[in-house]
Amino acid sequence: MMRRSLWIIAVLAACGGDAPPPVEVAKGRLIARISSEPAQITLLLDGAEVWSTRAGGQAGKDKHEPPHGFAAIGSRATTVEMMFGAFRFTENKSAEVWRPIDQLADVTETAEGASFTLLSDGDSVGTGRLVFGSIPLHVQIELETDAQRVQITTPCPGDEHLVGLGGQSFDVDHRGETVPLFVQEDGIGKFPDPDDIYAGLWFLTGRKHTTHTPMPMVLSSRGYALAVKTDARAVFALGSDRPDTARFEAWDGTLDLNVFIGDQGSAPDALGHMVEWVGKPERPPLSIFAPWVDAIYGSANVRRIAQKLRSSGIPASAIWTEDWRGGEDTATGYALDEDWRADPVTYPDFDQLASDLHGMGFAFLTYHNTFIDDKSDVLTEAIAGGYAIKDANGAPYTFTGITFGGSKLLDLANPAAVTWAKGVMGEAYTRGSDGWMADFAEWQPTDAVLASGEDALAVHNRYPVDWLKMTSEILTPRAGRFTPIHFARSAWVGSQKYVQVIWPGDQQTDFSDGDGLPSVIPMGINLGLAGFPYFGSDIAGYMSQGTDPTSEELFYRWTSFGAFNPVMRTHHGRSARQNFQWENDAAATAHFRRWARLHMQLAAYLWGSSGSFDRDGLPLMRMIALEYPDEPWAWTTIDEYLLGDRLLVAPIQAKGATSRSITLPAGRWFPLLTGTAVMGGEITATAAKTEIPVYVPEGSLLVLYPDGVDTPLPASQLASAVTTDEIGGNREVWLYPGTAANPEHTTWNDDDGPAAPAQWTWTGRSATAALPTTATFKGASTPVTMVGGQAQVTVTGDGTLVFGNGGTLTINRGDSTAQVRVRLRGP
Repeated sequence: MMRRSLWIIAVLAACGGDAPPPVEVAKGRLIARISSEPAQITLLLDGAEVWSTRAGGQAGKDKHEPPHGFAAIGSRATTVEMMFGAFRFTENKSAEVWRPIDQLADVTETAEGASFTLLSDGDSVGTGRLVFGSIPLHVQIELETDAQRVQITTPCPGDEHLVGLGGQSFDVDHRGETVPLFVQEDGIGKFPDPDDIYAGLWFLTGRKHTTHTPMPMVLSSRGYALAVKTDARAVFALGSDRPDTARFEAWDGTLDLNVFIGDQGSAPDALGHMVEWVGKPERPPLSIFAPWVDAIYGSANVRRIAQKLRSSGIPASAIWTEDWRGGEDTATGYALDEDWRADPVTYPDFDQLASDLHGMGFAFLTYHNTFIDDKSDVLTEAIAGGYAIKDANGAPYTFTGITFGGSKLLDLANPAAVTWAKGVMGEAYTRGSDGWMADFAEWQPTDAVLASGEDALAVHNRYPVDWLKMTSEILTPRAGRFTPIHFARSAWVGSQKYVQVIWPGDQQTDFSDGDGLPSVIPMGINLGLAGFPYFGSDIAGYMSQGTDPTSEELFYRWTSFGAFNPVMRTHHGRSARQNFQWENDAAATAHFRRWARLHMQLAAYLWGSSGSFDRDGLPLMRMIALEYPDEPWAWTTIDEYLLGDRLLVAPIQAKGATSRSITLPAGRWFPLLTGTAVMGGEITATAAKTEIPVYVPEGSLLVLYPDGVDTPLPASQLASAVTTDEIGGNREVWLYPGTAANPEHTTWNDDDGPAAPAQWTWTGRSATAALPTTATFKGASTPVTMVGGQAQVTVTGDGTLVFGNGGTLTINRGDSTAQVRVRLRGP
């Protein structure tokens, strides 16, 4: 029976009476205004409207099209196929029916916010609630129904930018796009094809938005962020159905929509609230910011590479050995064995190898994935224990796996399977591995039978969350061991707090858009906007199927670019014996050495920059608009980014190119290493294949490690290795002339960068003044040396360094013995 309040609303509507007045509920400065007829929710901050849904029903062209009013429920007529971790959705739209939610009834204030009833043409179709979150300026809107899909729509003004959505490789601003969000393989080669067009070998190549790290999280240039919490498929239509409307849909009976308002319209502030809500990872160890180098083909070769790195002056904190379980050359490249334990032939002395690497100051990283291959060493015990997902007949679900033979998948919905997997995978950690690549987690079939009894389609996206949660629980710190590290390529909303490092997957070994070198920046930016701050790609790509192996040019370009990623990591690639790598010749080794050493210096900057993520949720690989929101181009650019808050990186990513157009924010900018200052706007930068365009805003300071550090880890068995413990507080400081537009660029804290009280403060100086020939430190004269267009000074301890013709650096670290080498750039 319809409740009396619903009857009153219907009578009023039939008689042309006035709609009930909106109900307003508040928490602090934030007010939620809930209108019954037409249905609408509006958020106000300090009395000004900052976000709203659309109003009323506003049906689509027919009942088979999504409406564009407040909200709607719908049915699904869909078949889903899976091959090689790719999923094909076939929707029979003519059999799908939508119903608009056009009115709300029984709007009642609650202790948390408000509750209400959802009406469609007078029928009750569900309930809703609005909750003010514990995080500042966060509102949760939950619509609970018996439908198969639920959506909410919002206005989408013409000048609004909508950025993020996880590992998207073609765009940063997704306005005008319909983006289906479902965890799956990226594809081998990726093209800007419509997501619902499955042409040719659909299971091998990717479409525009296929990704293993989709995130139902978006940031608006209007100063709000929005996230849908679900384990099911989601669809964000961002002005694609109608240019004035954004639509947020979950393939579930409940829509859990979370809105985060930025104070004073600040998009970075809104992002910070959303990142706090989804969960932040603990700061990983300093060692992740030093170079990682891959080494395969057995114990002897791994030792050879480790020794060569140290003897060649190439810094590295990690050796990662992907084939520790075995591998072989095949017609499609170097393929890994799918065992779960160390290969006794290739790595007969695994434990001793780990110990030897530790003694040289290397963490020893290995590899795991989610598959139980039919030829693996754990198949019998996994099947006997019931640890694999099952098919409809109750048998282990078998599919064609990555070895092109039969494979099963670990059932992460089975607590016993998780306990068993922790035990087997944990053996590597006990034997000396310091962590691993936690690969895959996209392949759970949607028709599988799970131990939990849950619908596999409804919880498909949760699989990588559970995989990374399990991995992080295995790799808990142990006394007397290096802090463990893991890195992943697959994730969903909720993975953030479990992921130490994320990488964008198996890029092609080429310069192609979508899946080659140019795909890395948009993926890094979009993942940063979803709360993944620690990011790095495979140098120089992984997959050569359908393209050429890594060329010299690609290796050179990707190496210099990798030096300006938060994580710099090499990969041998699938075509391991054909790819150009750092050992190919002396010039390649010198090139890798040069940029690896600079990355090691930058580790101090990256560590400090992590403070901005810890405090504000700002990623290290940062969308330029987060620092320069008034620059319209900064919301759409896909080939430039900020590393931290003061390094603008614009690599050359076109084959054969030696120059490119770059847009800089307003003001004066200095090339990081050498060259004259340029003014903001569009410029042309030239860079040989050995170089990369990187710019610093005037008046900035950079605090780095001194050149020559080998590793942040102790090297107890290699006296010649220089560690960060040995250099202590010694630093190198690069100062740039001019007056900083952003005062934070003039200060630094060793642990937290600009997010904590300053230990270093630079006043800047005239951008056109000649280099000084004199200086004082703590009031006493100190020598100034001219080197390559720079004035260099070395001081010890705290104090104030004053240059003769302008500019003061104040050091206040409480370290009386630290040596600081200061390099002041000329005009």
